[in-house]
Amino acid sequence: MAKQPSKIELSIEEEKQAGETINAVYDGKRRIGSIRPETGQFVIELTNGEVYHAKTYDEGLNTLIMQYHLHK
Repeated sequence: MAKQPSKIELSIEEEKQAGETINAVYDGKRRIGSIRPETGQFVIELTNGEVYHAKTYDEGLNTLIMQYHLHK
């Protein structure tokens, strides 16, 4: 039988960091990364130090979730 994929519940919290507002994404109590706006795009930072760029917030959130599942 195929194993059922486990569901994760993510929460997004706004935080102030160095005078900027960023959106930190958590899986339960564990932080998995953050998304911050930057001149016409969004910068996605994973907790392992990897950095990605996206044109929209939704694209950035999808990238963050895909990378989290890939390295989980």
